[in-house]
Amino acid sequence: MGPFDLAQTAAAVLDRIGVRYIITGSMASMMYGEIRATADVDIVVDLRAGHYHSILEAFSSDEYYISAEAVMHAMRFGGMFNVIHSTSGLKIDFVVTDGTGYDDVRLCRSRTMKTESGAEMKFSAPEDVILKKLEFYKQGGSDKHLRDIASMIKISGELFDRDYLEKWAIHLQVTEEWNAVKSRVGW
Repeated sequence: MGPFDLAQTAAAVLDRIGVRYIITGSMASMMYGEIRATADVDIVVDLRAGHYHSILEAFSSDEYYISAEAVMHAMRFGGMFNVIHSTSGLKIDFVVTDGTGYDDVRLCRSRTMKTESGAEMKFSAPEDVILKKLEFYKQGGSDKHLRDIASMIKISGELFDRDYLEKWAIHLQVTEEWNAVKSRVGW
C-alpha cells in the first residue's frame, strides 16, 4: 500500500461516515506540483461526537493501529491523532478542527480531485496548502516546505488566487515568508 492508496482508504471511510475533511500537506502539494516521497498522509477533519465509534471501527483491525484515547483527546481538545497501517508503516495524521476560523475556511474551499488511479478525494485548495506550508516553514524552517511551494507555483501557479494568498498571508502573519517565496520564484 502506498500513500495515495492509504489516502483513498481514509477518504472513503470519511465520506461514508459523513465527516468533512481535506487532504493537505505533501499529498496535496503533489496534486498541484511535483511528486516527491512521503511516508504520511495529512488530513484535516471536522469530527463530531457521533463520529468517534465509526472512526475506531473503521481503523480498528489487524491492518491498522489507532489509539482510542488519542482520538478522544483530539476530539475534546483539538490537535491530532494517528492511524498507522501495520503492513506498510505508513501513517495518517488526522488533525481535528473545531470547525471554525481558518480551518473552516479551508474545509469549505476543498476541491474534489481525481488521482491517477481515478479515485476522487477532497484536497485542500492550493492557496491553503501554500499558506499552511508557510506557517510550518515559519515554525520549523524546513526547506522542504519552500521546495513544495516553489514546485506548486512552477506547475500550477497560474491557477492560484493571488489576492486570497496576500490577504491570508497577512492574517496568518506569514507575509515575510510569502514575500521571500515570491522573490524566489520571480513573482
